[in-house]
Parts: sequence; C-alpha cells; structure tokens
Amino acid sequence: MLLDKNILAVVPARSGSKGIPDKNMHSLMGTTLIGWAGKCLEKLLWLDSRIISTDSEEYADEGKRCGLDTSFLRPPELSTDTAGAVETITHALLETEDYHKKSFDIILIVEPTSPLRQPEDIEAATRLLINSGADSVVTVSPLSTKSHPAKILTVENDRLGFYDERGPQVMSRQSLNELYWRNGICYALTRECLLEKKKIITDNTLPFLIEREIVNIDDPIELEWAEFLLNREKRCD
Repeated sequence: MLLDKNILAVVPARSGSKGIPDKNMHSLMGTTLIGWAGKCLEKLLWLDSRIISTDSEEYADEGKRCGLDTSFLRPPELSTDTAGAVETITHALLETEDYHKKSFDIILIVEPTSPLRQPEDIEAATRLLINSGADSVVTVSPLSTKSHPAKILTVENDRLGFYDERGPQVMSRQSLNELYWRNGICYALTRECLLEKKKIITDNTLPFLIEREIVNIDDPIELEWAEFLLNREKRCD
C-alpha cells in the first residue's frame, strides 16, 4: 500500500511476438525480459500484488521464478496481436481481485520490453498519480528531432514529399516543438480510469518525463542496444 492506496502491478507478456519470437523470454545479461520487470517490482515493497498476465505456462513459470504471481492464464481472445490493452489489463485486474477477494485502487502496467527501468521511476509515477488526482500517468521520453513528423518524408508515385505540411518551413531542429514517446517503463492508472473510462490515456493524463537513455524493445537491434546500455550501467555502479 502506498499513500493509503491498494496497488496492483501487471506485467503483460503474451507469447506470440512476431518481430522477435519469444521476445519476452529473451535473455539480457543472464536475465529474461520478464525477469528484469519482476526483479524491479520486487524492490517496491509497498506493492499489494505483482502479477504476470500471459497465455503461456512457460512464461507464467518464468514470472513465478522472478517474483510475479499468476492465478490465471490469459484467454485466447486476449492473446493475439490485435487484443486491446484495456481489455487485457481489465481481465488481469478482475481475475486478481477475484483471487484476493479485494479491490485495487491503482493499476500499474509494467512492460517487460523496457528493461532499463528503475524502481524509483515507478514509485515517482505512482505518487504523481495519487497526489495529482489525474486519471493516469504515463512515463515518456523526449523524441529525437530526427523522428519529428515535420522532418518525415513520404514516397508516392515514386516521388518524395513531406509527411507534414510544416516540413518545407523547417530550417533547424531548434525550431521544432518538443515531442515525446511512450517508453513502456510504467503506465499508472486509477481503477475508475480503466473500468469506467476504459482508456489508458484520457484528457486528464499526466506525463512523467524520463530523460536518460531508454529502450522499449521491438526490433532485434534494440536488444543489442539494451544490452549495451545495461552493461554501461553495471560498469558505472
């Protein structure tokens, strides 16, 4: 419990990744991505429950080995690459509430694909949510100006064009407005936000900015980049 709130942390880890097969079981420095999430959550002693939501017995066993509980497996309709996050987390919440015979005030979504998180990131985002009265808090990182929409190009009929109408006017990166990307470290949301508004990001969502280097793994090269950064952190400890 934190600030008088019952808090559930959910690690969503389905087994059907296409870009990197069995991505969530991939090992970085001897620990799986599921393990990185579980071991981080183990350090947050105020959590009332920390679980893995998965469709795989193997993933569930790995979650248990790394400190995550599981009293259920995710049903097939919530295990495809088109399954919605709201529906998946709602299922996890209701199953866990039924198992523990208690309700949770705050739900934390902790994606295994973001292994460079720190416990302090999650606690700060959770405190911000509770103290602000927001619907949710999402951890974000600054977007490189190289990926800014105003600098993105399109190809149509073999001709190059600007994706954004502002493109021709961009003279320097300093003229571009700051944009952010969701880094997967933590989504913190209230029970009402999930069950009543059925959204993770609403018009009352706050950002929690993380400015150090973060990787949210989708592609094989990002596994290598994450391992490099984790090794660098270890050398600096």
